[in-house]
Amino acid sequence: MKNIVKVLIAAMVCFVSCESNEKFLKEDPKGRLFPDNFMNNLEELELMNMGLYNLAGKTLGAFDRPWEGFEIKFASSDDIIGTGNERALFNDIEINLETTPLWNDDVQLGWERIYNCINQANSIINNYHNAEGTMSEAELNKWGAQAHYIRAFAYFRLVLFFNNIPLVLDAYMPDSKKELTCSSINDVYEVIISDLQFAEQWLPVKWTGPMMKGGAFTKGAAKTLLAKVYLQMAGFPFNGGTEYYAKARDKAKEIIDNAGEYGYGLYDHFWQLWEANWSAYERPVEEVIMWFSHNTTNYTSRSHNPSRPNELGFGGWEMMVAELGFYNRFPEGERKEFTFVTDFYHSNGSHYHFTELRCAHPCYRKWWADNQTPGWEWDKRDEPDSKWRSGMNLSAAWYNTRDIIVFRYADVLLTYAEAKARTDGPDDLAYKCLNDVRNRAFKGLGTTEVSVNGLNRDDFIDMVIWERAWEFAGMEYAARWFDLQRLELVERATTEWRDEPEEKYTLARPYTKKDYFLQIPTKEIIINPNLKNNNPEFN
Repeated sequence: MKNIVKVLIAAMVCFVSCESNEKFLKEDPKGRLFPDNFMNNLEELELMNMGLYNLAGKTLGAFDRPWEGFEIKFASSDDIIGTGNERALFNDIEINLETTPLWNDDVQLGWERIYNCINQANSIINNYHNAEGTMSEAELNKWGAQAHYIRAFAYFRLVLFFNNIPLVLDAYMPDSKKELTCSSINDVYEVIISDLQFAEQWLPVKWTGPMMKGGAFTKGAAKTLLAKVYLQMAGFPFNGGTEYYAKARDKAKEIIDNAGEYGYGLYDHFWQLWEANWSAYERPVEEVIMWFSHNTTNYTSRSHNPSRPNELGFGGWEMMVAELGFYNRFPEGERKEFTFVTDFYHSNGSHYHFTELRCAHPCYRKWWADNQTPGWEWDKRDEPDSKWRSGMNLSAAWYNTRDIIVFRYADVLLTYAEAKARTDGPDDLAYKCLNDVRNRAFKGLGTTEVSVNGLNRDDFIDMVIWERAWEFAGMEYAARWFDLQRLELVERATTEWRDEPEEKYTLARPYTKKDYFLQIPTKEIIINPNLKNNNPEFN
């Protein structure tokens, strides 16, 4: 295969843990490296899955390194805007030049990592049955289901960012001469749905021990991702319409109906999701459905520096700052107070409002706090020694010690509310879902001060879409960008909804439907010319 598979070789050495790799690679690998004679027992399946989780969210970070990845596309949205010297780079990506800049490896590196991850998942899916007879069918499929889930998540991310992509379902073999071509989104979604249906059948409701605390995927996570897939398929460019909104509605309701068994619910306050010492399964109900285990050795843009001003000694890149119109429209309440930083307090006693800084925009606060520096507790933010009031410059790094949240129960609630309204109108449950999220955002779960009722269908849907914008603003995985793309609102979001007086924030040219998607990296196209145009229908 071409360049895409050259980078996949690394995945084949993930059969063993990092500690075991050194010894393994010193031995003669002939006849031993590939999975057709591996995964014969539980221990080997555990090793393969551990390697897969490392590729996905830890060591190599296919889904957890958004700066060196596809999520720079989020600057095309209306909640995030790049600033300073970064804006030029964002514009190059936003308007989708015919070739991706060779001096910029962000998309290329993201492409390599995600296909490494897919390759490892393929190895497990195609060979985990080697262990048949050593355990029950349920136990065996539980291990295969994790690979199905990750492959589905990987391909879902790819199809969202690129639309038509190469669909690779076999593990890498060095003598393969197969040429890569782009598959249609129909073919990719067929694989995604099949993988998730298998995952929801065989993944456990809850894990125990290290698997539980380490973020191993569950039945609820599979259902959540499947609901999100159906929601996206209902809109552009798949355009599945009411049929897929109904599928999203029904799948989201399955999760809501089983929330007690799964242990799901909303936290009392929005800011509790982003506490410095947050860890799953430490509250009576768990809002976080999927997350990636994280530690101080892992680089991520979901950390302090990317959303901090760069001239205050924070080392900030200012790549996750709020667009002014979005900030001004954001509803008042606890969620707004926590989501944005408008006043910056330095440990040298300096205090700056965002209008006094070069970035001239509020920054996103969500990813700031970690457990390396005490004093980030939000409920103690007004105390004299709180870092929120006395030392925002402290613990500023590209490394975050907190686990990285991917999916949360609030997303399920809003998915149901929108999908139900689009099929047969909002019911009492749809209103409860919307109102629970709205009231939690305003003053905390259980309050009723901003509840709504009796809206017409269109007004209800519009309110849900904007509630999703507010709730998941600022580099969350349930990104605002995907709603804009699905609902064909990108053009409005990048023009009339932006309130940016400076010329540097003007797009180089208006968006077209082709610009909704990234171009496949130029380095890949040079080696695989068949990938040259991944979206011919939008030319």
